[in-house]
Amino acid sequence: MLDFSKWVTMWDAYNSGGAVPGSAASICWNIGLGLILFGLLLLIILPVAYDPVAKGISIFFTVVLTMGVVLAFTSLALPSHTSQSSRPPSLSKQIIQTWNLEDLGECRNGGQKLPKSRLEDGDWKCVAYTDSQRTELTVHIKGNKVGLYKADGKALAANRKD
Repeated sequence: MLDFSKWVTMWDAYNSGGAVPGSAASICWNIGLGLILFGLLLLIILPVAYDPVAKGISIFFTVVLTMGVVLAFTSLALPSHTSQSSRPPSLSKQIIQTWNLEDLGECRNGGQKLPKSRLEDGDWKCVAYTDSQRTELTVHIKGNKVGLYKADGKALAANRKD
């Protein structure tokens, strides 16, 4: 069984419109939000007095707050943060790419079709086509792991050398 957690992460980010964790957009957003919260907290806590030192500290935290706002808005413009980023492949297309299949017919688990953008535990009976051969397969999903098995129960290797 292969780990599909990166595929799940891509779909989660695509559906939420949020940044892909670890991307430049995510880092900018997190730092910007931290600076905004830090700057606001200290501007609220430190009263602005007529003391020149308190005014200097207030100006410093205003600059920190401004930098946070700029970073947060910059992250929204980065491609890995916007919902207009490229749509991740469907689960069947990801399986076709991973196992180097020519095509994967309709997969069914009772009355359910293979999900497109999420992993759902279960077994789906499918017909796959490799090198113009028709093969009956079972797609087994458990957590973030996906495996393909032939009708005799043998696992199908991702590089098809089984």
